[in-house]
Amino acid sequence: FDLAKFGYVNLAPQIKQSTNYDKENFQNRQQILEAGFYRAILEAISDLLSNSKNAKTILDIGCGEGFYSRKLQESHSEKTFYAFDISKDSVQIAAKSEPNWAVNWFVGDLARLPIKDTSMDILLDIFSPANYGEFHRVLSKDGILIKVIPTENHLKEIRQRVQDQLTNNQDIKNHFQEHFTILSNQTASLTKTITADQLQALLSMTPLLFHIDQTKIDWSQLTEITIEAEILVGKVL
Repeated sequence: FDLAKFGYVNLAPQIKQSTNYDKENFQNRQQILEAGFYRAILEAISDLLSNSKNAKTILDIGCGEGFYSRKLQESHSEKTFYAFDISKDSVQIAAKSEPNWAVNWFVGDLARLPIKDTSMDILLDIFSPANYGEFHRVLSKDGILIKVIPTENHLKEIRQRVQDQLTNNQDIKNHFQEHFTILSNQTASLTKTITADQLQALLSMTPLLFHIDQTKIDWSQLTEITIEAEILVGKVL
């Protein structure tokens, strides 16, 4: 495989990108993440990695524009990070944003991970889909999965305006427990003032609104945003 000039490898050239997750979406996502709205989640995951001193290899599932892997690698440089997304645009942004190439970036397909059996000590699944068959295959014997799912308070200021069109996340947690034993869980939460430009970026990037007509909603009074997630740590059953 050829290493692209931006520092990543495309291991799923046959995959077509979702129209919802285009380059602009990931640029908006990067703006919000770099502004610190998801800092509480990042810090909680970093603490979990600090408590997993024997873990050497980490795979970031659906890494998007690479915020978490970049930041975590900076504070846990003794570990080796692999990060992928199905979107070539997002992986390009990730690799461009990390010029030292300390993270191993690649375009990959969750249905068929190009990762060797039992080679990863920690899987990070942060607001991303899961493929538990593949997760079981690539995790090492004592490996763990850190899965981050939104709570009902996540983006509650937006949810209150579109609540009649939303679904419950309990199914995600139930599905997790069918495949992994929960070792621990915690909630990470942060409410932060948001500017008009940041709000526009957030509204454009959040999957919460992908199928909702935003033109019918008045966002003008929205001045702060809550980011809240449940962080589950699981081990294969």
